[in-house]
Amino acid sequence: MARPRGTFAQHALALAGGRRPPFALCYHGIGRETPATDPHGLMITPERFAAHLDALVTRGYRLVGVTELWQAVAHGGRAADGLGAITFDDGLADTLHLAADMLTARQATATAFLAPGMLGADHPDLAPGRRILRADEVPALETLGFEIGVHSYDHADLLTLPEPQQEADLRRSREFVEALVGHPVRIMAYPFGRYDAVTVRAARAAGFTIACAVAGCGPWDPLALPREPVFPSTTPGHVRVKAAGLYGPLRTLRAGTRLHRGRRS
Repeated sequence: MARPRGTFAQHALALAGGRRPPFALCYHGIGRETPATDPHGLMITPERFAAHLDALVTRGYRLVGVTELWQAVAHGGRAADGLGAITFDDGLADTLHLAADMLTARQATATAFLAPGMLGADHPDLAPGRRILRADEVPALETLGFEIGVHSYDHADLLTLPEPQQEADLRRSREFVEALVGHPVRIMAYPFGRYDAVTVRAARAAGFTIACAVAGCGPWDPLALPREPVFPSTTPGHVRVKAAGLYGPLRTLRAGTRLHRGRRS
């Protein structure tokens, strides 16, 4: 059952009362890139990622895997207060090993979503040399503390495929990743964060119980779990606001204020 995150006013009141609502963040990579080598803004520097983690940990958040986060949300009440999930899409090899060290140092963990068809290849949207994990590296990543999930088979936009093909793609990817880690995998992230009712049905039919989107602040639904996207420009202050569920409402409020002022001038 979906549980709404609430309105801007409700979140503001909760924060004023000392509550810390649950959240999930969507990262891709950690590294030193330029706009020329990272045109889609997938990478942040190691220093900035460390600052993000510290901003959350010092606020009192405990960083857990997506499954634990959703189970707490589904429990209801305040079970999920103070919990957050750090997630990484695509599975960049150097990113995940570097992130594991930073997370372990802060007694935190994260979730990595992998597309089997991309394993071992250079990331298509980054400069050559930014390699995605090989299949034989996936079990070791789990040993480092990462929860492992699925990101479709080859990162195709599922919305462009008919429903039977979506289900077949997701089932194939789940079975492939399960063979790598040796246990059931029931969590996934939609490529590009995109989904609709058909995609949700396909995910459920393919055996997933949790699926993550990239929708900013939104209702907590197990097959459309909201995540806030992270970009190179995302500061520690932005991360705190995103974690609080206020980033989107504040941006909307500011945009409306600028528009109103523009009309008056």
